[in-house]
Amino acid sequence: MSLETQFGGKTALITGAGKGIGRALAVRLSGYGAKVYALARDQNDLTSLKDECPTVEPICVDLMDWDATRKALSQIEPIDILINNAGFGGMQPFLQVTSDVFDQVIGVNLKASVNVSQVVAEKLIEAGKGGSIVNITSMAGKRTLANYSVFCSAKAGSDMLAKGMAVELGQHKIKVNSISLGCVSTPTFQKFVEACGGQGNIDQILAQVKSRTPMTGSDDHPIIPMDDVINTILFMSSDLCGMMSGENIVLDGGFCAT
Repeated sequence: MSLETQFGGKTALITGAGKGIGRALAVRLSGYGAKVYALARDQNDLTSLKDECPTVEPICVDLMDWDATRKALSQIEPIDILINNAGFGGMQPFLQVTSDVFDQVIGVNLKASVNVSQVVAEKLIEAGKGGSIVNITSMAGKRTLANYSVFCSAKAGSDMLAKGMAVELGQHKIKVNSISLGCVSTPTFQKFVEACGGQGNIDQILAQVKSRTPMTGSDDHPIIPMDDVINTILFMSSDLCGMMSGENIVLDGGFCAT
């Protein structure tokens, strides 16, 4: 049974769907026949996504607003697949971490996943149907990065959140997993590059990652191909691994293994 046949007639909700991984997931799932709700806070991103993929149902809401998020999601039917993809980096040295940045990093990367997952899971339980939830996390949740202490903590928390949800929601046939990603060429990664000194430092940054990455891509750099990312997330979301729950997959070319 191929991956492409898994999603026809399914309904999916993707957070952070305006750019990068979330957008690519929305386009692929739509192409496979799923009804996709694409959630993002930037209306311009959602408009361009709708132009690219007319079948997508956009939801424009700021995940930092707990009540507005719940209100927006209360309007949709029980969904089969939730992908908690939204993220925020918030680079700051530990001794300079501010309350506002701390709240935003934890709010987007961790608290929002709790909020969205609660709404989705409650609807699934009420409808008496199972489902799949995937938290998109990072190798930064397993290996610390200088000036990203809060981000690393949030991503580690997101991995553990998936395990906790899996324990409590498994009885309702809802599986929950997480995927820790290495470097992926997205707008978020570009912001990381800029925060580390700009595009001129990209070779140095990638060289440092490559030195600890046993497997590199076809062009000998450690960037994880977007197709690898999307295929792995969709496999985790599908019925091809229906009994896999409470697990974390690391997709980083072996970085965390060294």
